[in-house]
Parts: sequence; structure tokens; C-alpha cells
Amino acid sequence: MGLENLFFSLKFWGFFYISGCMQSPRKPRILITNDDGVNSANMHALARALAPCGEVFVFAPQTEQSGVSHAFTLRRPLCIEECHSAGDYRVFSVDGTPADCVKFALGHYAAFGLEQTEGAGPGKFDVCFSGVNIGENSGVSALYSGTVAGAREAALWSVPGIALSLHGGDALLQESIDFAVRVVREGMFRNIPAGVFWNVNFPKAHVDGFKGVRPACMACGMFTDHYTNEGRLWQLDGEKLWDRQPDYTDDYLLHQGYATVTPHRIDQTDEESLKKINEMLAGNG
Repeated sequence: MGLENLFFSLKFWGFFYISGCMQSPRKPRILITNDDGVNSANMHALARALAPCGEVFVFAPQTEQSGVSHAFTLRRPLCIEECHSAGDYRVFSVDGTPADCVKFALGHYAAFGLEQTEGAGPGKFDVCFSGVNIGENSGVSALYSGTVAGAREAALWSVPGIALSLHGGDALLQESIDFAVRVVREGMFRNIPAGVFWNVNFPKAHVDGFKGVRPACMACGMFTDHYTNEGRLWQLDGEKLWDRQPDYTDDYLLHQGYATVTPHRIDQTDEESLKKINEMLAGNG
């Protein structure tokens, strides 16, 4: 090859190399679910806000699924339909639970779309938001919550999951959405370890009474659950004892006007009990 041809070849391939290096990185692929249903105004406000930050897909229950925790559908097929596409994000209705929505989106749709052909889907999701829920999900509420289960299901698939909830009213809806946008734009979700998900709650406060965002441990105080009845019909009632919780917990801080971020783990093993069980079993050997 002559020097002139070699020089041209280097310029030609160098152009493509530099062009490839200068290409902006792919925007994150964002999954959104909730337990308030596919028509939730809060969820759509979140989707619209996140659309400029990434490629947004909504998979949400056809009907409200509050309090279903991590229930999922096994003994019947799911009906899944695309019901809305405004150009900036796509919405799918699922006649199941929040866990069903996330399980299908991550376990099937990402790779196959609404087909059985691999490669027909959009590709792996980078982060999953669940919410914005009407009602708090701090403390032990997280164990009952369909919203939190959506984030937990994402963590089971090694996708960062973030549950967003409002404690009473929507005065801080915009603040919760702004938090989600910040998490994506600043890449915070990339620092959530595998097997971990965030439970984020915003307080019952107006903007002028909002004290900011704090990391917090999960409160373990139980509700004052009790039942009243009319004949054979029994109605559950009860409330939280917010101020009786330790001051470093989500229940306490939420009641003081702070938004709380509580990291939860998929692995619920109690290591201390595991040691004691091992000792007891060894002693019986």
C-alpha cells in the first residue's frame, strides 16, 4: 500500500473511531409501575417528568392493588395491553399486581416485547420506579405495600428499584418527582447495590414545612391494629404511633416533616440468629 493510500485509510477509519467515541452514551431505560392503577395521575406526572431523561415504559395494574404486598399471578394468564402512547413514553395495562407488572417487564418484555421472538424488546432496563403512591409506605407499611413490592421485584432481577410514596395529600408530589429526576440525571441509581432497593417517603407537609431528605432506618413499630364488627363483618382499623419510634427511623423522621430514603435488602437473613441456630444444631449432633 502506498503512503498516500495508507494516509487516506488512517483518516477514513480514524474518523469513524473518533465519531464512535464522541457519541453520547445511551439514555437510561426506565420502568415505572405503581399499585394505584394504570390511570393514576401521580404516575403519569412522574412518567412525563422522566421522559426527557430516558426511555420510559409504564407497566401498571389495570385496577388498584393497594396492600397486596408481593403477591403475583400464577394460576391464570395475564392480560397485557398497550393502552397509551403519547410519543414520550409507552403505557401497558396488566390485569395483575405490581409484582406481576415488573416481573413481566423485566423477565419478558425487555428481551421479547409482546412477542416470543428474542430481540423484539427494547433491551435491559436500567432502573425501576414504583409510584408515586397515595399514602405512606414507611416502617412496617413497606411489608404490606404493593408499591414497595414493585421496587423489590426489580431488585430480584438485579435492577435498581425505588419506591416513591406520599404521606397524605399531594402537596409534595412535585418534590417527589423532582427527587426521581435527580436520581436519574445524577446517576444515583447506579450506586444502588445488587439486591438492594430504596423505599422513599415524603411527609404530610406543605412545601414551606418540608425539611428536606434524610437517610433513615426502617421503623419496626406495629400498628395499633384492632377489629370492629357488625355481625359477621369485621373491619380492620388502627394507626401508627409515630413519635414512639426511634429518632433515626423513617416513621419518626417522616412525622417530623422529612422525606426519608430507606435502603432495603432482598436478603432478610438474621445473621445473629443463624449463628445461634448453628450452635444449637451442633450441640444436638
